[in-house]
Amino acid sequence: MALKLRLSSGDISGFKFLFSLALMYGLMAMLVYSIIHMKFVKPLGIDAPLDRFSEDRAVKHVRVLSEEIDGRQEGRPGLLEAANYIKGQLEMIKERAGSDFRIDIDETIVNGSFNMMFLGYSISLAYRSHMNIVMRISSANSQDTDPSLLLNGHFDSPLGSPGAGDCGSCVASLLEVARLTVDSGWVPPRPIVFLFNGAEELFLLAAHGFMKTHKWRDTIGAFINVEASGSAGPDLVCQSGPGSWPSRIYAQSAVYPMAHSAAQDVFPVIPGDTDYRIFSQDYGNIPGLDIIFLLGGYFYHTSYDTIEKLLPGSIQARGDNLFSLIKAFTNSSMLQNARDRESSAATGNKYMDQAVFFDYLTWFMALSDEARFWGAFGFYAIITLAYLVAGLSGGFLTFFMSGSMLVSWVSSRMAVKSYGCQLLRSTVIYIIPLIPCLTYGVYFGGFILQFVIEKMGMMGSVPPPYG
Repeated sequence: MALKLRLSSGDISGFKFLFSLALMYGLMAMLVYSIIHMKFVKPLGIDAPLDRFSEDRAVKHVRVLSEEIDGRQEGRPGLLEAANYIKGQLEMIKERAGSDFRIDIDETIVNGSFNMMFLGYSISLAYRSHMNIVMRISSANSQDTDPSLLLNGHFDSPLGSPGAGDCGSCVASLLEVARLTVDSGWVPPRPIVFLFNGAEELFLLAAHGFMKTHKWRDTIGAFINVEASGSAGPDLVCQSGPGSWPSRIYAQSAVYPMAHSAAQDVFPVIPGDTDYRIFSQDYGNIPGLDIIFLLGGYFYHTSYDTIEKLLPGSIQARGDNLFSLIKAFTNSSMLQNARDRESSAATGNKYMDQAVFFDYLTWFMALSDEARFWGAFGFYAIITLAYLVAGLSGGFLTFFMSGSMLVSWVSSRMAVKSYGCQLLRSTVIYIIPLIPCLTYGVYFGGFILQFVIEKMGMMGSVPPPYG
């Protein structure tokens, strides 16, 4: 006996609506996937104009460091080979510089000792004979005491890893940015110090050596630490401070803003650290940014961290951001050397509050200091109260969700008054104001989910070859 499936017009409308929701989510997921995997960034080739950052030119450096040099670990010949390669590239950049530039290259061997807290334990460290390669690019009439911007990247790699992402990509990005600074003809109004340090994987030793012994250490007014906790993807600002000034500069100048202040709360949970800690917290109290490749955690600190794992567009986005950032930092009146910074701290600084910030699909960045954030939170409470008075529930929702749903409720009520009780039409009108909020939910949720899964793989929770 055959059963006939009878669908009313209401059932058909309902199925159409469910299909529309699935289609909308699919489109959101496709958009988010393209953003997270850098599909929206076109890498520039090896023949790109010299006044543009080129990913292909940077990848050439990564190939040398990760493939042609055998191992960049302390105690292996490859670390010295990498140092010589970097010095050779810096010397070529210096030779091409015009008369408007003053370029100094310094190679230092650092020794020292210090204590640090790591994973709740106090660790005493002593070291000797670690190498730093430093280049200072400034105008011809610059002074040795002028406040400067520090860009830091480490050229050592973990044991058993070719270190293409961590941190061959960092060194390559800085070399290409240094070349671009000279070849573009832009003379920085304040000096830029490029630090290529040779001992980050060994508890941040080389950065400590720079901060304790180098002649330019007291001139550093801000820094950008370039790192990799993966092999590609969004180059996320994971830490920013002290104060809101560095993140404010980033929000105003980044070409592809990728940042979220919540990462500063998550980062201490991860069993690891970066040179950001040395510069900003333990020994410098210097304002700065910690910018890190986060995706590709499966390959982080493993033999799979090869040049093939780098996503096209990742280094291009990083380079475009860095060059825009160094222009903004070196033009800022907030860039001060150590002595002036201490004086400003004593008299008070309007940018000393921590910032609350996040990017929206890398299109723009929202930023506020904590005082304004809590004011916005009060506004959020008022909106949530209106949301509850409207007969709805969900006081736990975020400000963005509450605001979007309140607008949706108002628009759907207006639709009912205009069109009558047409369920499908009023529901569609209810969802339309929610689309920006839902898209961000897919973006942020998808990014966090992939990051957590990859970190679980990195820590051995997923079977080889991924774990």
